[in-house]
Amino acid sequence: MNIQSFFILSALLICDAKLPRYKQTSQLNEVRSNYTQNSHTERKSEKTSRIVNEYRRHRRESFDSRSYESSLIWAHSERLDESGDVLLRWVNTDTSITFRLEARTRGYVGLGFNSARNMRGADLVVAWVDDRHGNAQLLDCHGLTFEDRAVADEVQNYELISGYQNETHTTLEFRRQLDTCDRQDFVIGEDTTQLLWALGPAGSDGELPRHLHSGSRPLRLLQPLAKPDTIPLKNWDVRITNLTIPHVMATLFWCKVFKAPELPRKHHIVGYQPLIDSKPIRNGRPVAEKDSLSPVHHMVLYECAGDQDKRLWNEWSEGEGFFGPSRPGELATCVTPIAAWAMGSKGEFLPENVGIPLGGRGGVSFYMLEVHYDNQALHEVLDNSGIRIHYSPTLRPHDAALLGAGIGVSALHVIPPKQHAYRTVGICSPECTNSTMPEEGINIVSVLLHAHGTAKKISLKHIRGNDELPRISEENTYDARYQQSRIVPGGRRFFKGDTLITECTYDSTSRDKPILGGYSASQEMCLSFILYYPRTELAGCYSMTPVVEFFEAFGIKDFYGLSMMQVEKIFLSSGSMEGLPQEVEAHINNHSSDETAMQGDDQGVGLMKSLLIKDPPEFRNKTFMMHLNEMPWSEPLLTEQIEKTLYRGWHMTFCKKRDDSWGAPIQIQNYPNYTAISRNDASDKSCHYKSVRLPSMTSTTGSGSVNYVSLAAILAVCTALIAR
Repeated sequence: MNIQSFFILSALLICDAKLPRYKQTSQLNEVRSNYTQNSHTERKSEKTSRIVNEYRRHRRESFDSRSYESSLIWAHSERLDESGDVLLRWVNTDTSITFRLEARTRGYVGLGFNSARNMRGADLVVAWVDDRHGNAQLLDCHGLTFEDRAVADEVQNYELISGYQNETHTTLEFRRQLDTCDRQDFVIGEDTTQLLWALGPAGSDGELPRHLHSGSRPLRLLQPLAKPDTIPLKNWDVRITNLTIPHVMATLFWCKVFKAPELPRKHHIVGYQPLIDSKPIRNGRPVAEKDSLSPVHHMVLYECAGDQDKRLWNEWSEGEGFFGPSRPGELATCVTPIAAWAMGSKGEFLPENVGIPLGGRGGVSFYMLEVHYDNQALHEVLDNSGIRIHYSPTLRPHDAALLGAGIGVSALHVIPPKQHAYRTVGICSPECTNSTMPEEGINIVSVLLHAHGTAKKISLKHIRGNDELPRISEENTYDARYQQSRIVPGGRRFFKGDTLITECTYDSTSRDKPILGGYSASQEMCLSFILYYPRTELAGCYSMTPVVEFFEAFGIKDFYGLSMMQVEKIFLSSGSMEGLPQEVEAHINNHSSDETAMQGDDQGVGLMKSLLIKDPPEFRNKTFMMHLNEMPWSEPLLTEQIEKTLYRGWHMTFCKKRDDSWGAPIQIQNYPNYTAISRNDASDKSCHYKSVRLPSMTSTTGSGSVNYVSLAAILAVCTALIAR
């Protein structure tokens, strides 16, 4: 380029940068008024022509980058759809986030942010590259609260960086503040966000008819990276082999023993990832189907401790595995989790200062993989799924371990129907932490929060003495489809005698009957898997409501044939009938339904369906489940009292060590009395809800600066966007 051309180009760029900006709010109101008055009288074809003409009349040269390649390094990349037609990349700073959206379309692309899986109240970005000039346009819109329709934001808070299309794809880059201080924009934070996407048909530039394809994907956009890329890694695959899941089992738990790799010295496990391999069986043969969903719901790999009969354990490691409820009693020593995976997770790599020990003299010899299959569709499936363990001979500074906490999985965990925000809690008692942790305490580095489909919030609370400390981890928009571990920024020091409380909040408004705790996806859980160091003997720390107090909360005093002590014994043994009188066991088996058998390991659900009420007289001869189903759950005073009794009342606490022995005696204690932490998120940032305009950006390739389209086009186009 010669000097004369350089100065001419520089002058053009400077003049373009100095072009006056329009007054957004006043023009928007004027355009809205005119558009509303005239829209009812225009025919559809006239309206479409007006929108296109308005767009063309006000179009400015925004970005021409047919050969543009981004210089940004993208920290994250996710497919938003199953087929990979919509790919989102992003990178964030402390205050802003930049996206690159690549979609298989030559029409418009829509991206939305919401706490729900629909566009109502969502923050929406609509963009396209016009076919004639190759210029990109980006519109900041939002979904109406009570209607599936998008309208223009009063202030445009998104900045287009680049946009171009080829024969098959449209690619756009744009950025925004994490919190724009605009009520019409979504605040991007630590919680799970529902990413909405929509693709328009070819040639929909400026017209935006109803989209051809759309969907949603839950993601956490602000997540730290923890992946070793310089140390040597080895892999150990622990997976089920050719297990046929029968079509008559809606829920199946399968346990398989594995022998640890032969390692002469200690290594560190530094990460893991899922190996999902499920094939539906059609006409007696497994087939690979592109859109077939795996029934694998979650997987946990446990260490097996204790004085082991090596011959017997070697036989188990060479076998196919065991149906959960009928596994050998010796497998009860497999209680310390080292890897926990659930739906939506890619697995994880541990922070670079910790590793879980593997191999070496005196190391753990055997492990057990527990796989939960959720087969509510009752398909016959051949499964070979499991977990790939990444380990390294390069040791890290600290030996880490996983601790399970929360509510013991049991049918005594009940969530009433028709509730918008019903809370339950599991307690890890100070007696347990005092007897199992070192004097200096432990350091918590990450947490996996786990529940099923009706949970909408989960938090892990930290109590010291009579005060609540800041939450260790919390999710205020929980989605069971996306269960990824959460790094605890900076870690958290947890001392002997401190208390952990896992609290879950459920939305059961769509349910007509109570939900019981259990392993099935139609039941519920409330658990935390906590990664910490230094490694201790503690493996699990849970609680549940004592049996007597539980049934009294629902007005029940006595059952036929079983004392409350016998009922409690059954629940403490995960539903086992061993040791009960034969006539009682026969009675329970006779009253167990086929549905209970379909759900596999029911954790006392079958018992709840067969317990026959004796006292009080008004409920006599009804089963307990019948009584639960008939309670007036629409009465707020009833459900509030039950929640208060079970939440704030008595809790039976359990403290399990790695060898399946008790770390502290089982105790019945009241909910801890503490001063709750004061939370005032509004005081953290004073926005006053006004526009925060990002500074102008210029293409690093020198293609020209990026400008916004006229507000008339924005309003017309966004009003035409109707998502279904």
